[in-house]
Amino acid sequence: MDVNAPNECQEVTDGQITRLLSTDDPRSRAHELLAVISAAGVTDEHIAALEELPDAKEHLAVALALRSVSLRSLTHDGKLVMVERAQVDGCERIATRMLELDPPDELRTFALDLQREVASSREWTWEPRGMPVLVLLIVLCALLVLFGGGLASITMVAVGSAGGAALLYALVIRQRKQRWSQLADEAAPLLSRVGR
Repeated sequence: MDVNAPNECQEVTDGQITRLLSTDDPRSRAHELLAVISAAGVTDEHIAALEELPDAKEHLAVALALRSVSLRSLTHDGKLVMVERAQVDGCERIATRMLELDPPDELRTFALDLQREVASSREWTWEPRGMPVLVLLIVLCALLVLFGGGLASITMVAVGSAGGAALLYALVIRQRKQRWSQLADEAAPLLSRVGR
């Protein structure tokens, strides 16, 4: 789960991990663990190193949950939303990783809810704006093909077929979006914080 952070963040994280591995104080360990895993630039390798610490899995699950909160964008009314592909992909990796840690029930529920939110964000939807015009043009191209066939005009059939195919392609490409992309367009003016 590399968050594509600059190298200096990873160097600091490596230093924190080294200190964390050398400390015997469990309270300090939990605090450091949350700081390390919540920081940008934490990779699967860092998580694997941290998993070796005693009693670290629950703390890791909490820290991953916190990371999912900071990764998502926030609307003015306090709702967490995913409005970028990187947010959807990152939250999917976080939810999967949390479930692999076999956390307590409350954290498992959080991870399952996050997985459902990711699945919902990836659903395909149709953008209704502009669709009636494209559908009308496709119908006109189909009529052109029918009239061209009735008149035995290869040119009319070819023009109608090519135009209809191009318009159908445009309809699917332009009007079909994943829910996160549609939400990005709708929620852009409502965001108080963009997740990172």
